[in-house]
Amino acid sequence: MELADGKRIPKPPPGAGGTPRKVGGHALATTREYANIKEICTHLQNLATQFQREARLRGSLDLEDLRRLTENSKQEDEMALISMEAIVSIVNFSARKQILRERLMKRMTDEKELASALQAHRDQFAQFIWKRRVAARKEMKSLFQTGPGMIARFGDLIADSTLESLQSFERVNWARLCKDKIAAGVCIEEDVPGYFLRKLFLVAPIVHADVAVHPNRLEVHLTVLPDDGSAPTPTPASTTATPSSPQSEWGCIYATAGPWRARLMSRPTIRELVKQTHDQVAGLRSQSDTYSFVHLLSRLVDAVHPSHQLPAAVLANPGTASSIIRRRMVALGYKSVGGGPDETTPLEADHVLAAITQISNRLQREHRFYFEFSAPDRTSWRVGLSAAKLINASAHARYPGDDAESFGFTSSGQIYYKGVAHPHVTIEEDSMYFMGFRTWGIVVDVYEGRISLVVDGVQQAPGFGAGAAAFDKATQKRQRNVILSSELIPTFALQVTEPGAAYAESPQIRVNFGNNPFLREIDATACGDILKAGRSDQAVDNTSIIDRAGEGTDGTDQEDEDRLRTSLDKASFRVNLAVEGQRSFSQFPPSIYRRSLACTRIQRAWRRMRGRKMRQKIREEQYLAATLIQLVARKKLKRLRALKNEAAAIIQRNWRRKKFIWLALMRCIYQQPIPELHRAATVIQQKWRNWHMFKNSPIAARYNAKIEDLAKAVNTIISWWRPLHQKLSEVKRLREKYQAARNIQRVWRGYSLRQLLRPDLRRRLRDLGESVARHREDLLRIHGAYIIQSGWRSYLHKRVRAEKVRTRHRAAARIQALWKGYWVRSHIHLRFSYGEAIFLTAVCKSLRTSHFILKMYRPCGIVCPRREVAYTRDGQKIGKG
Repeated sequence: MELADGKRIPKPPPGAGGTPRKVGGHALATTREYANIKEICTHLQNLATQFQREARLRGSLDLEDLRRLTENSKQEDEMALISMEAIVSIVNFSARKQILRERLMKRMTDEKELASALQAHRDQFAQFIWKRRVAARKEMKSLFQTGPGMIARFGDLIADSTLESLQSFERVNWARLCKDKIAAGVCIEEDVPGYFLRKLFLVAPIVHADVAVHPNRLEVHLTVLPDDGSAPTPTPASTTATPSSPQSEWGCIYATAGPWRARLMSRPTIRELVKQTHDQVAGLRSQSDTYSFVHLLSRLVDAVHPSHQLPAAVLANPGTASSIIRRRMVALGYKSVGGGPDETTPLEADHVLAAITQISNRLQREHRFYFEFSAPDRTSWRVGLSAAKLINASAHARYPGDDAESFGFTSSGQIYYKGVAHPHVTIEEDSMYFMGFRTWGIVVDVYEGRISLVVDGVQQAPGFGAGAAAFDKATQKRQRNVILSSELIPTFALQVTEPGAAYAESPQIRVNFGNNPFLREIDATACGDILKAGRSDQAVDNTSIIDRAGEGTDGTDQEDEDRLRTSLDKASFRVNLAVEGQRSFSQFPPSIYRRSLACTRIQRAWRRMRGRKMRQKIREEQYLAATLIQLVARKKLKRLRALKNEAAAIIQRNWRRKKFIWLALMRCIYQQPIPELHRAATVIQQKWRNWHMFKNSPIAARYNAKIEDLAKAVNTIISWWRPLHQKLSEVKRLREKYQAARNIQRVWRGYSLRQLLRPDLRRRLRDLGESVARHREDLLRIHGAYIIQSGWRSYLHKRVRAEKVRTRHRAAARIQALWKGYWVRSHIHLRFSYGEAIFLTAVCKSLRTSHFILKMYRPCGIVCPRREVAYTRDGQKIGKG
């Protein structure tokens, strides 16, 4: 029998009677669903075509009405022009004036009525636009809510039918496989319910082995315990002994299934998508004011938890999109980000990153599988995982980690890979476990590709795969490929460490795949849930995500919220309407004004567009030219800078050399310290600046004239002095020659005389010279004291002289002040009138008899006349007062 998609259902075995009829009925139902979907799609296509035809017809009718109105307006304008020409041709001025007045009054009345009609039409048109906007919004909302749902229903039907076919095929094959296993003795009757109930348990050995499985299929123990300290009887093994334990015997048990990345279907791809989205949003965090992440988060949440409703609800309700996403995340078990579930504030970049982090943490838990096992404290075990494709069901004398396709942990803290032991963790003995069981755990991450051991509730560093410190990068990569591509079967191996101990319990391992609550809190999925990862009843959530009437909500009616949103939108629409200003229709008739306004708007829009394009083009050309100029200039400046640096280095080197030589010469010539030379240079510079500032002043002109006169005088003196100086120089040169000859003669006579002197005299003279040289410092000190004394006497002399000069200046100033006062008082009648003189005399007398403070601080500008002299009105002296 074939399905609608061409797949053939395998023929069931004779024992399964009703299964084919059930699968065939599902295939007929699927065919009917396909026919209904095809009919719906055809109906939608016909509706879309009809809507397009109606829109084109409506547009053509509107265009025809516009053309008709344009023609009528042109005819009216032509008739108005003809009537205006007829009125202008009237010769009688009074009649023409009366006709124009009546015509103007009629036009003003018509224009007022037209303005009222236009305002009413504008209000009606605004109401029409608002109603059409509301209808379009409702239609768009309905389309957003029904369209994706229809397409999602189509996908759900295909997915459900495919999964149902696969599960039916799997059930049939499980039944056939169990029958074949029971017939071959590989499987016993007690294991059949576990296979059909999709449970994870331990498989009992099909051959004789040193290990056995408890009837509950979750415990492993040794079949024979030696009581004399010897090892158990060895059994044939499918693998040879490894170098790490050549004499040890191990009993190995496998589980029915294990973690497998393929069973997660598309979840790894979705986790990779979540990771990329997180990186993208983190990169755009600084531009959160420009971008909105609402639709991105809605699609991401719908991809992780399919409902086919969230993106449509966000598109249909943009005003409450943030609240819808928050309610959806709270319903899915996440924490609300950016406020409560009913908060309508926009979602910022930090809120979106927090939500994506929660989703990523849940996906991380789905990709990590965990199982626990407990063993007595004196039991030596090796537990790990093995690739299912290389497991031999009859090989029970091996241990995990003896080849390249298995990974094993030991009770001593080591790890085994390819039969070689590697140190991993340090296991500390705890006195609390000497008579009980100790619980361990293993975590398998099928996304990162790593396996870790859990010791006392603490997850250790990865032992195998990515990040395993005991292996190099190449080995880690190979281990990760095995973890990601293979089904990893939990493997348990036992060996008695001290079989003769009296307090040791029977060596055994108790396994918990998630059937019972774990003893340790680990952020991972139970290993037993791997067989339930691809079930169709968890695929699509059809619960409404915008129905707010439920538990934990405030009970607000959706219609009230829509009505409130509509009122706010209507108020915003009215505010944003273009309000026309007051216009004088008497000066601008409606037709002309409308045309002028339309032309003005068109021209303004056209000029703006042309201006933007022109400015953009000019700006691009300027940027290109500036870039080229900058490139050329940078290259040239770089070359010039290199040349300047090289020249500056040469100049600085030569200047430093010249400066050093100059300083050395100055030090040798003047025998003065550098600070003293700097001080002298500063004085010279100051004098030169003063002279440079003086030479451009008016005083400098007179000074230069004086200098020219002096220069003429100097030239005259030079013309007289030059011949005389030449003669004097010649005489001086002859005298110097004679003096040099006399010096040479004197030195030679002294040398000859010393040669003639006795040795004792020469010795006394030499001792005298040495004594002078030995006491040179004392002589210099005495000479310095003489200099200091001379300087101090000179300073005292200058100070006494300056004091005398100051005294003389003060005396001269006092004499001048007395004389000036006397002269002013003597000639006061020439400066003031008679009344002013009388007033000043009275003031002066009052000041003489007043308080001493007023005498000390007498007013400025008052000159008291002489006391013993009085003057008449005409300024004549009349005697003593």
